[in-house]
Amino acid sequence: MASPQIFDVESDQQDALAIPDLDCPPQDSRLPTELLFQIVTYVHGFSSAQRDLWAMTIVSRSWYAAAITPLYSKPDISGKNFNLFVRTLCPSINAHIRKTSFSSMVEELDMSSLVHDSSKSLTSRILGRLKDGLQAFIAPQSSFGINCLASLSKCQHLRKLDLSYISESLDLSQLLHSASKLARLEDLSIRCMIEYNDFYEPLSVQWPPKLKALQLSGPISDLDVGILSTLPRSTTSLTVHHCPRLSIKAFEKILVICGAALEIFQYGSGTKNVWMCSNLFHCLQHAPKLRRLLMPATNDSIWTECFPDTPVRYNALNLHPLEHLTFDCTNFDRYGIQVDYENIWSSIAEGYLGRVRRLGFCHQPNVQPWRTDKRALQDLDDLLRALAREDGASASIKEEDAGVYVYNS
Repeated sequence: MASPQIFDVESDQQDALAIPDLDCPPQDSRLPTELLFQIVTYVHGFSSAQRDLWAMTIVSRSWYAAAITPLYSKPDISGKNFNLFVRTLCPSINAHIRKTSFSSMVEELDMSSLVHDSSKSLTSRILGRLKDGLQAFIAPQSSFGINCLASLSKCQHLRKLDLSYISESLDLSQLLHSASKLARLEDLSIRCMIEYNDFYEPLSVQWPPKLKALQLSGPISDLDVGILSTLPRSTTSLTVHHCPRLSIKAFEKILVICGAALEIFQYGSGTKNVWMCSNLFHCLQHAPKLRRLLMPATNDSIWTECFPDTPVRYNALNLHPLEHLTFDCTNFDRYGIQVDYENIWSSIAEGYLGRVRRLGFCHQPNVQPWRTDKRALQDLDDLLRALAREDGASASIKEEDAGVYVYNS
């Protein structure tokens, strides 16, 4: 079902803004202002929020005052809404003509659904208009380019920036140079279509100073992971996915570079040379704070290859905080995966990974996951749930969420 287009109004008198002419307003509401805001807050949580909020703005001045800011805080600009939105926020090419107060109300702008509706120059103009209030921005696929970076760097209130949809190949150092000026940015997603130049140096790459979560995708290679060495210490979450040029060797290399501060590390499918094993115990030594880990399966058998040495060598990891461990098996689904549940059970029960409470396996849809020993699988699931029950109510993973789970990619 199509999302509501609140900026698209059938009436000829209600054009781009769909905002009423209040020169002759109807009788004002007698409801207390606090109650109006409670109603608006409740309505704002529904999928039809934009249409409902627009309807509220044409009731009276008090309803208008209560609903106008939520109406523009997270606008739906898909379809015909986009042209009306632009006519409202950017009525003129000249930035000093006909400024509108609505631009400072926009906090989240998602342009990912736009393909041919916008242009790079128009995207730059929109960012320039919204710089005073914009906190989250998802860039469009084809209408974001190098000329948008200057406007983007002026959005000093940005906390979340998603550039993973853009198709144009941008110079990574220029992109991150602009992003590094965003002092409040905490969440960054980029698709690394890296263009190397004569002055490219991984150690010279700048990141936003308060970055907490980073998502990387695109054709980066093992040689490119050096850019992560300059990540700020505030970065506790790292996701690397859909990077076909990365090998399993990069998994451990990334942990060596920036694993000391990571609490969440997701190294998803799309890597090459997955037959080359990576010793999980050895990798965890580089990530003493890691609580959640997703890693690719590295052979047609899980766990035996991940732990080629006797666990006694790694007694220092008895109290490792890892709680959620997931294996990405999509590269081996067509061959089948053999899971050594007994070895997994002993590694958790004997304390080497004694804090693991949730174990996952990610597979392709409509594929037989693995050759299963149902008894061993049930024993492992019972163990994880029993340990979670012993942890008590204050545990981060509750009993109902613990156990063995299968995911579809």
